[in-house]
Amino acid sequence: MKLIYLNETSNTISSSIFEAVLDNVTKYVSHAKHEDVELLITNNSRIQELNRQYRQKDSPTDVLSFAFEDNVHLGQVVISIEKAKIQAYEVGNTLEEELRFLFCHGVLHNLGYDHEFYDEEQKMLAKTYQILGRKNF
Repeated sequence: MKLIYLNETSNTISSSIFEAVLDNVTKYVSHAKHEDVELLITNNSRIQELNRQYRQKDSPTDVLSFAFEDNVHLGQVVISIEKAKIQAYEVGNTLEEELRFLFCHGVLHNLGYDHEFYDEEQKMLAKTYQILGRKNF
């Protein structure tokens, strides 16, 4: 799967960290047959605007995902760098680890995974950690 990457922040973040996640997504999720996925790295004000527009929640969030309705383009994942930095610090991750986690989370949402209920959340976390090469959660 090809990554279409846009970073509108002043932070230098290599696309290779996200491409590695995509390689594992196609390895561990059998229905991940799409040609590409979009990723936008942005700030809190931009993601808050999108969150308000599409989810009617007027606050910044860490990641948003928008699935496309075709078999070619998986969709778009939007990550707030500011939220990612805070969360990385809070859980003891590096920024790169947190960005990889959030990107994987968004991609899995676009592939139909969800975490509304406990059992769904456990399945989604297990798949996330498998893709990221982590042993447990």
